[in-house]
Amino acid sequence: MRLLTTFTILALIVISAFSGCKSQPPAPPAKAVKPQGQASPAVQPEVTQAQAVETAQAEGYVYQPRDRRDPFVPLLATTKKSQKRAAGKVSTLESYDISEFALKAVAQKGEKYFALLATPDNRSFTVHKGTAIGFNKGRVEEISKNKVVIVEYSKDYKGDIHPKQITLELSKER
Repeated sequence: MRLLTTFTILALIVISAFSGCKSQPPAPPAKAVKPQGQASPAVQPEVTQAQAVETAQAEGYVYQPRDRRDPFVPLLATTKKSQKRAAGKVSTLESYDISEFALKAVAQKGEKYFALLATPDNRSFTVHKGTAIGFNKGRVEEISKNKVVIVEYSKDYKGDIHPKQITLELSKER
């Protein structure tokens, strides 16, 4: 009796295991409704379900960019200048952010002005109009009796160049 119940339970397990192994391809994805006013995408050739399943199993996931950008391309492209900067070929004035400089003094020789800038580690630098300064290679645009105007040009994610004007003023404390 015990042998008969064991055999029956074993037979039920084997039958249930084989009955659940029917391979059916997955249902096709629902088609998305296109909003009005958008251009229709390029016509894709019809692929049968069997071909789609076969290629998906063989290749894995396939990225279809359509009208999207490639996610593996960096937003900011590296240039030779930024590669030199990474290699350590940067002047000391370009190794600090402009916001870290403090204007300590302004001197005038004839019609030309010079400014004395101090870094956070108390190093001093004399700059004049046209001197490159800061991480983004800003240029000293103007020096007057009590301020230094620096213009930086930076690219945004689209590649458009935007100027940014930074003013360092002579502090009143002495």
